[in-house]
Amino acid sequence: MSRLRELDLHEVDDEIRAVCADVERQAGTSRSTRVYAHHPPIVKALARLRGAVAKESVLAPTLKELARLKIARLNGCHY
Repeated sequence: MSRLRELDLHEVDDEIRAVCADVERQAGTSRSTRVYAHHPPIVKALARLRGAVAKESVLAPTLKELARLKIARLNGCHY
């Protein structure tokens, strides 16, 4: 099966690098974002979507974090 590797930060432009830094602050890793960076419009669109979801959310931040923890546990992810 073919797989795309994640790009290194020196391989992406400044705008994508800034998105990666933001994702790392929020999620702890930017690996999937750096895979999407093979097609920069995808990264930019996802960044706008994440921003809109964060800004327009009706859920309290603590409830969102509890949901993240539950999803991580269900997926066997050490979040």
